[in-house]
Amino acid sequence: MSQPIDKPAPESVLEAHIRQIQANEQASFHMPGHKGPQGAPPRGRRLLGDLVYEADLSELSGFDYLHGPGSALIEAQERAATLFGADQTWFLVNGATVGNIAAICATVRDGETILVARDSHRSVYAGIAVSGAIPIYLAPARNEPIDGLYGIELDEVRAALVEHPEIRAIHVTSPSYYGFTTSVREVADLAHLHGIPLIVDEAHGAHFVFSDRFPLSALDCGADLVVQSPHKTLGSLTQSSLLHTQGGRVDLARVQSELGMLQSSSPSALLLVSLDVAVAEMQQNGAMHWNRALDYAKEIRSSLGDIQGIKVYGDEILNTPVIASYDPTKIVVDVDELGTTGFAAGRWLRSTWKINPEFCDLRRMVFSITIGDTASSKDLLISALRALAKSPIAAQEHTTVISRWPTTVPIAAISLRSARSSRSSAVRTPEAIGRVGSEMIVPYPPGVPLIVPGEIVNEDVVNSLDQLISAGCRLVGLDDQSGDTLRVVDTD
Repeated sequence: MSQPIDKPAPESVLEAHIRQIQANEQASFHMPGHKGPQGAPPRGRRLLGDLVYEADLSELSGFDYLHGPGSALIEAQERAATLFGADQTWFLVNGATVGNIAAICATVRDGETILVARDSHRSVYAGIAVSGAIPIYLAPARNEPIDGLYGIELDEVRAALVEHPEIRAIHVTSPSYYGFTTSVREVADLAHLHGIPLIVDEAHGAHFVFSDRFPLSALDCGADLVVQSPHKTLGSLTQSSLLHTQGGRVDLARVQSELGMLQSSSPSALLLVSLDVAVAEMQQNGAMHWNRALDYAKEIRSSLGDIQGIKVYGDEILNTPVIASYDPTKIVVDVDELGTTGFAAGRWLRSTWKINPEFCDLRRMVFSITIGDTASSKDLLISALRALAKSPIAAQEHTTVISRWPTTVPIAAISLRSARSSRSSAVRTPEAIGRVGSEMIVPYPPGVPLIVPGEIVNEDVVNSLDQLISAGCRLVGLDDQSGDTLRVVDTD
């Protein structure tokens, strides 16, 4: 059966804007200093090509200004809002990171309370620190059947809203790195029942609107502010992202004000136009691209279903706790029955097949199938995973992810903002117990902070840290990667 042919997308608004600027300027006496390819480093020209430097324009050359958009950028953002179903959309040039920070700062003031899923990206904690908000954390649910910490319990959301009527906003992440979604519609309903907005970090789900074979998008589920990263799945350049809003629960002027302070005053035309052309392409061919990617993913799952020792997660995970739905284009491969870890399996694929997974954990690898995949890349992945199941790879001693994780969230002694601004010192790790930590330590897996600045280091944290380091987990935020020392807030 032949695949449908791509229809050329119409010229994007910002693409036309760049062409007009280039046609109307004979010589530049303003930034950027390279003034096109003639001032660019020769190595840069060879690597990136002259067209990149020609399109790297600034507001001084007449390109639109992110902090005071003119008609072209306004039209581009309006088209994105229409495509994704938002009331208003902002283009972001500092990644989903700035979207999360701005969303929190726009909804929660200094000293106000926000309900936050603990399995949030580091940028969410940055938003808490910058805003001065007081977080109440929702611990990730312990999903025993597939040995993971995923999502949140709705009963805990209900209980927190009743116990803490001072909560002014909720922030959750959906989908997760694994493509698992939380019950966004139900959380939105609970938030709105209490008259507060729901913020959703949907960085990995910008593509959900392009096929009914995907989970519903956060906007379709009623979220008030939604952060997306089109560079992850829709073909825009890395760092380009979107912030959407809908309904009347968010002060749009505050969102605009926060973005004006947080985003670069010299936004990249390359990033902005990459968002606009990605939107134009998705508007024209998005359904076709994503249904093709979904077909590839379906074939991969089917081809790997009978391989001994490898398990590919599918519909059965919907019967496990808290996973509302899943993204079929995230191929989650469990290699535990091979007697190895996802880390070791990933290293084997890189060294033997030159294939890079999206990421690995103690028992799984995750592979993202996107509009950039082809029949060849799909077949290569199938062949590589078949070979993996037959090949001797280094066995690693391991226990379950859940067994390595503390059962409770550490107690906060001071605010995250205060801890980040306080003087700190490194002490031997056993001596840190009972002291206030100054590092945010995030092991991957599971991407959940083990401890956040301002929280008291306890014995469970130290024991888990030792186990995770021994298992080869990547630790973000830990100053001493050996784990021999931890930084704590000075007492004087």
